[in-house]
Amino acid sequence: MGGPLTYLQYGLGKLFSPIRGHDSKLLTNGPAFKDIPQPNMSLEAPECGPSGARLLDNHSMLARDGKGDFPELRWTPPEADVKEYVLICEDIDLPIPALVAHHGLFYGIPPTTTAATNADVQHGGKNPKEHVTTAGWKYVPNMMGSSYLGPAPPLGHGPHRYVFTIIALKEPLNPKQPEKLSRQKVADAIVGKVVGWGQWIGTWERPWPR
Repeated sequence: MGGPLTYLQYGLGKLFSPIRGHDSKLLTNGPAFKDIPQPNMSLEAPECGPSGARLLDNHSMLARDGKGDFPELRWTPPEADVKEYVLICEDIDLPIPALVAHHGLFYGIPPTTTAATNADVQHGGKNPKEHVTTAGWKYVPNMMGSSYLGPAPPLGHGPHRYVFTIIALKEPLNPKQPEKLSRQKVADAIVGKVVGWGQWIGTWERPWPR
């Protein structure tokens, strides 16, 4: 059951529902991928299904039993020498024109790694300002300042697409000022370093409150 505020949120979500589909702003549509415009790696989310499948309720904070879990991902290495992986999750259906937000952006992932779990992406540093996960990866804080944020689309805005991309680099990032790293700075830093990438898309729509 929803009260007046719920109906207001739903009405605003419906009003802005045409504002979505910022596919052109995806990281993979940037200059770093001009020589590899199509994926040459496979990326899968076994617990959800093929790309385009619905994320599970536990992957969102907004479902009844949601915990904001990161979906388990598995990938195959490209046929190239990999020094580091970068992993990003982007929401391309925000009701804000031309804006793509990252829900999680991880780098410094060892070349021997071929999977990512919810436990891997949690903040692991003793200091909140130390952007390191429990797996030892580095991360760029999202809009909430955390390592990962589960799907949280506005009520009434319809299903959002969450694009998970694994990126293989032939050189490590090694940023000089990791505390100042941003999504755009990562996009600039990987130009000339990408040797492979794979993508999986999960969808999720905010349910009507019970």
